[in-house]
Amino acid sequence: MNAQKTDDKYLYSETADVHEVYTCKIEHLSPSVKLVLKVLEYRGLMTQKDIVAESYLPPRTVRYALSILKKEGILEERIYFKDARQCLYGIKTPGYGEIISNFACGVF
Repeated sequence: MNAQKTDDKYLYSETADVHEVYTCKIEHLSPSVKLVLKVLEYRGLMTQKDIVAESYLPPRTVRYALSILKKEGILEERIYFKDARQCLYGIKTPGYGEIISNFACGVF
């Protein structure tokens, strides 16, 4: 049985690009914001209630984390057609401009 290196953890997963590109932006964030980011990274689009249930964080903390992620330009917000009072939240797919800007941060 061969042990994998820790660098290969996200080698073939969909989260590899997200992990690489947003590393520079999330280093300084609080643990609760990082937890919400990880929940969205692994589960995909979710409502705020779903994030609260999945992360076991209080609703106010989730709202704060979502606002911080939105301010950082990481969060994607969509209309939830089943219930117009709610929104679906997810992680933006890294674009070309973000990859170039993170190159300057030393991510790549």
